[in-house]
Amino acid sequence: MENNKTGKYLKYAVGEIILVVIGILIALQINNWNEDRKNNKLEANFISRLLDDLYEEENYLQSYIKYNTQVSDRAKKAIQYFENYDNVDYNPEESLIDLYQASQISDARAPNSTYQELIASGQINLLRSDSLKQSIISYYELKWNESVIISLPNRYRENLRSIMPHIIQDRIRSNCGDIYIGTRRSISVMLPEKCDIGLEPEMADAAFSSLVRDSQLKKDLVFLIGNLDSKLAYISYVLIQLNGVKRLLEHAIK
Repeated sequence: MENNKTGKYLKYAVGEIILVVIGILIALQINNWNEDRKNNKLEANFISRLLDDLYEEENYLQSYIKYNTQVSDRAKKAIQYFENYDNVDYNPEESLIDLYQASQISDARAPNSTYQELIASGQINLLRSDSLKQSIISYYELKWNESVIISLPNRYRENLRSIMPHIIQDRIRSNCGDIYIGTRRSISVMLPEKCDIGLEPEMADAAFSSLVRDSQLKKDLVFLIGNLDSKLAYISYVLIQLNGVKRLLEHAIK
């Protein structure tokens, strides 16, 4: 201070502080860049996984529609036996198969492991697009596989399988079981178009005659047909929603 060096020391100190601040800002910026790059990589990974889930679910929904359409066709064919039994000749064995196949069900499965992970970890906010985020949440919160339409009890199935002779049910299961077709992302299930269970004519005729005269079974079948129609309409709607989300994800990953 005696030699008039105060100003020089102050300038030096200020310069040091500025350099330290600049270094800190640069370090923070680099850290932010690294975080952004890391988050962008995580976002891309989650988007890719969400797409994989939706592709699998799309294949499943299409299979679900086809399977339940087959069941519905059998049910609508079976109801004619109840309504026109005295006026039309039927092949008892084929008719028993129709009655049984109308009672088939397919599990409602919705792959959502990636979405559940995003929600549980809070990483859903890695998705920068608010519209994409909201679309994903809205779709998965539908929880279509838990809806009332999907989970209504199948009283026709319960009733039919409690009164149809077990030997006939065993033969139908053995000879007319579901056909499984593997695809790249999932397994499709379908009913066989034709099958033969080799029943004695007398047994087939007696069992068929008894079943189509059961008024409660008829009521259950009518209810089932209505439920199947509602189910198919609802799943078609779900498929439209899924495709909308899928398109947004495909656009985001480009």
